[in-house]
Amino acid sequence: MPLIDFSQANTRRSLLLLATGALVGLAIAGYGLFTASGTATRAVPPEAIATVNGRLILRTDYVTQVQTQFGITFKESTREQRERVLQDMIDEELMVQRGLEADLASYDPEVRQALVNGVELQIFADVLAQQPSDAQLKDYYDKHKDRYVRDGIMMVRDLVVPIEGSRTPEQAEQIAHEAIAVFRKSKTIDHPLVDALLPKLGLTDSRKLLDSGHIDTGNIFDFSAKARLDPSVFAAAAKLEPGQVSEPVVATDGGVHIVVMIQRAPPLQRQYADVGNEVWADLKKDAQQQVRSANLKYLQTKAAVLSAGAQ
Repeated sequence: MPLIDFSQANTRRSLLLLATGALVGLAIAGYGLFTASGTATRAVPPEAIATVNGRLILRTDYVTQVQTQFGITFKESTREQRERVLQDMIDEELMVQRGLEADLASYDPEVRQALVNGVELQIFADVLAQQPSDAQLKDYYDKHKDRYVRDGIMMVRDLVVPIEGSRTPEQAEQIAHEAIAVFRKSKTIDHPLVDALLPKLGLTDSRKLLDSGHIDTGNIFDFSAKARLDPSVFAAAAKLEPGQVSEPVVATDGGVHIVVMIQRAPPLQRQYADVGNEVWADLKKDAQQQVRSANLKYLQTKAAVLSAGAQ
């Protein structure tokens, strides 16, 4: 008597045989799929020199890297040189993929900055590729002339009639007017004259009243004078010619100031022919900023950003 009687129908046996056959069929099909000639798992695509976890290392990048690294044409390179470059590119791709897996950009500031720089270069590509015409450059220059002004230079004395004791502001202004009249009668105005008249006219050099870092008595640029002088005093100084003396200026320190201009080279408008390269660079910079702002605005509309605000 046989152990299995195949002459009798058996549901369990039929299902078991069907399942076994299906598994064997899937195994054969899978083997053929992953080992067949020309499939992606066995062959490198024509445009690539290698793949790393499915990521392509392009032949064009490979050829460029060989030429750049050794300073020769690809045909002149040796097999050893090519193998070295290929292995370096594979190693680099492995490290990049590992960095992405480890989410390196989430905590390494250098990686984050490199990603930001890479994205910006990508969005700036069109702007950098464009070559503005001479008419566009001149139009940009005309609209931003204030950027192309050579800063002025001044040698100036900031003199003060201090409000002290029982002296009133009106009395201080009267002293200032009298001092101004004396200065304006002088044939020449220089540092020795100013120093000699200070005690006689009841004036004090502002440097003696303020910090030691106050305005120097030598030639200084306008931007430095603007940073150090009271705004009202600088505004008066900027209008003076060499040898001129300002009207009394009431500053925020409460004192009455007199500005004496020893020497003066006013700001000079630089001509387009002299600043063409700067105009080109500024135009490109502004265009990049516009593209960057538009890109960030678009990204913000696509992102879920929650902020507690600056605290």
